Amino acid sequence: MDLETLNKHYPVSTEIKVKWGEMDAFQHLNNTVYIRYIEDGRIDLLEKLGMSSDMKSFNIGPILASIQCDYLAPVTYPDTIIVFSTVTQTGVKKIELEHKLWSIQQNCLVAKGLGIGVYYDYKALKSCAIPSFIADKLAALTAI
Repeated sequence: MDLETLNKHYPVSTEIKVKWGEMDAFQHLNNTVYIRYIEDGRIDLLEKLGMSSDMKSFNIGPILASIQCDYLAPVTYPDTIIVFSTVTQTGVKKIELEHKLWSIQQNCLVAKGLGIGVYYDYKALKSCAIPSFIADKLAALTAI
């Protein structure tokens, strides 16, 4: 997969500069930092879709149920990582978030992540159906 393809198929890209203090004793990016980078991409994606404002207005929104990360290449300082993110509705209450992490310095994919989100009613403290206006946004995003 190349940078042009990623830009075409992923509606959100988040650029993150690798910090010296994010490296571990083995002199590469600590494994937990990739998860934080994926979180940054996820938040940017949810904001683009208006889900964060919907959470404030309606007290419902996605909650992360599962996260996984496959590490493809070590990252070292200095570098800039681009997190490419997309989301699809995979059930009445469920969304799947896909992320690809691209290293500018290495000019390649260095990790890929997958998150499962469940739509959640924060007032009732239980899962709920994805509202139709959000489902429409997700369907439009998938059509890109």
